[in-house]
Amino acid sequence: MKAGKYTVDAQGHNGKFMLTVTVDGDRIEDVKVAEGETAGISDAALKRIPEAIVKGQTLNVDVVSGASLTSRGILDGVGQAIEMAGGDAEEFKQRPKYQEAESESGEVTVDVAVVGAGGAGFTAAVRSLQNGLKVALLEKAPTVGGNTMRSGGFLNAADPEWQNKFPALPGENVTLEQMMEVKEDEIAPEYREDFKEMQKQIKDYLDSGKDYLFDSVLFHRLQTYLGGKRVDLKGNEIYSDYSLAKTLTDHALESVKWLASVGVDFNMSAVTMPVGALWRRAHKPVESDGFGYIKALKKYYDEHGGQTFTDAKVTDLLLEDGRVVGVKTEKLTVHAKAVILTAGGYSANTKMLQKYNTYWDDIPDNMKTTNAPYITGDGINLGLQAGATLVGMGFTQMMPVADPKTGEYNTGLQVPPADFVMVNQKGDRFVNEYAGRDTLAKAAIANGGLFYLIADETIKNSAYNTDENKIKQEIASGQLYKADTLEELAEQIKVDPDHLLASIKKYNQYVDQGDDPEFHKSVFDHRVENGPFYATPRQPAMHHTMGGLKIDAAAHILNEAGEKIAGLYCAGENAGGVHAGNRLGGNALADVFTFGRIAADSAKSELAVDTVSGASH
Repeated sequence: MKAGKYTVDAQGHNGKFMLTVTVDGDRIEDVKVAEGETAGISDAALKRIPEAIVKGQTLNVDVVSGASLTSRGILDGVGQAIEMAGGDAEEFKQRPKYQEAESESGEVTVDVAVVGAGGAGFTAAVRSLQNGLKVALLEKAPTVGGNTMRSGGFLNAADPEWQNKFPALPGENVTLEQMMEVKEDEIAPEYREDFKEMQKQIKDYLDSGKDYLFDSVLFHRLQTYLGGKRVDLKGNEIYSDYSLAKTLTDHALESVKWLASVGVDFNMSAVTMPVGALWRRAHKPVESDGFGYIKALKKYYDEHGGQTFTDAKVTDLLLEDGRVVGVKTEKLTVHAKAVILTAGGYSANTKMLQKYNTYWDDIPDNMKTTNAPYITGDGINLGLQAGATLVGMGFTQMMPVADPKTGEYNTGLQVPPADFVMVNQKGDRFVNEYAGRDTLAKAAIANGGLFYLIADETIKNSAYNTDENKIKQEIASGQLYKADTLEELAEQIKVDPDHLLASIKKYNQYVDQGDDPEFHKSVFDHRVENGPFYATPRQPAMHHTMGGLKIDAAAHILNEAGEKIAGLYCAGENAGGVHAGNRLGGNALADVFTFGRIAADSAKSELAVDTVSGASH
């Protein structure tokens, strides 16, 4: 090969990024990746794949789990560079597979072992460090961040002092009026006192004639309860455990303030909401969606002496006399006085989804997921080893607005639901776009699965997940469509132009009159009228599993008798009972950051009791 530096454009998770490959004779001397690929998600691939190529002098390298697009992009890019240098990329692919050196087995002793390094795991680990405890954080994947890294970053917390500074949107009062029409006997007995007080709060606001954005902790609680109340295919009703919903909504704003104290910079310039949230109460980081949380938490954790073990799948809990005293991986044994399970749900485990499903008519074998590929229910199965009981396992949530090609959430134009305009493959609207996620997903499936989010230039500018460069890349890859007129857009997405024009005309009328007699959407922001126009293809993908290990409000894992399992705690999607049959958009991050802190604090307080009593575990 001709010696020199060769620059190529590689395709990754976040579009194209630049790769510089140095060749000298028959050797690849260096592979450097320029900035541009997704921070956090791709970190492990950006480090490991170039290192493996150079060390092994081969393109026969395993992709990094959770960063497969970036891994393949680097391998393909280096292959291009080899060809540019006059070499044979195919020959490099046929060389022996690169094998990393085996890491030595060992033992570690800590106060707290946290299983799963996503948002809940990092929160529990950081809080445990703040509590003066020694911590080991274990992650089965090569990189940390979990689903929090992949999330849109929306964290629900009622914060009226902040929210009241913003004007109400047209139609938001309708949502409040609808809540006033709910009858007390429709509410579960344990929620009724809160319900009556919430209705008083809403009445006072409506009677005042004020036009600011209303919210309260009780309104958040009742929306969590009503938004999660569902009946499965067998006729079984489920709704949020009152103690868990109360804990979540009482302490969500504390979570926001705690996150800020450890370095998360929040964008306080707007109150927004993701799909299926039902109300604008989301706090969002300034920096790149969910990565903003993981970056700050990881920085704090590393700087304060936390130990992290990646590629460390926990296979077993260590048990002594009915108490959990540590965990074991293939190579590592961690002795601990407390174990906190934060390994997420099982949206990437189709067999497990199908096994427990009691809500969806069908979960096909080829169901895509918004989740990282390693979110497969490991933490739930670990809990079962210790005799934990399960709750709500039949209820799972599809993300209605996922990418049909990849299952991801953050491609195309993701705008506030007040600006959602959904049309099916005929060009017709088919649902109230402000509804809950399962309602939207079921409507999409009934309309053939694939549908389109329609936007104009004004609505495009409200998108919170993209920029002009990413838009250009996605138009080129077919993940987004753009046209000067609606007629041209209809031709591109192969829908009937007359139907699309009629749908948009009627939608604009509903925006003007603040009422949608067809599908009863009640909250609107912008008309669709200023070209160019955009269409984002969408299709439901599995997103969240509401079921999991049964916990109490202090994040203890419970057994079949309702008793605490000594030394074992749980937070985030690993646990069930919080969201019941349907999770509100924005409540997952409120959950992970709230119960992650609570689990750590419970472990700390109980370890202190053990120390005082002289117990040794």
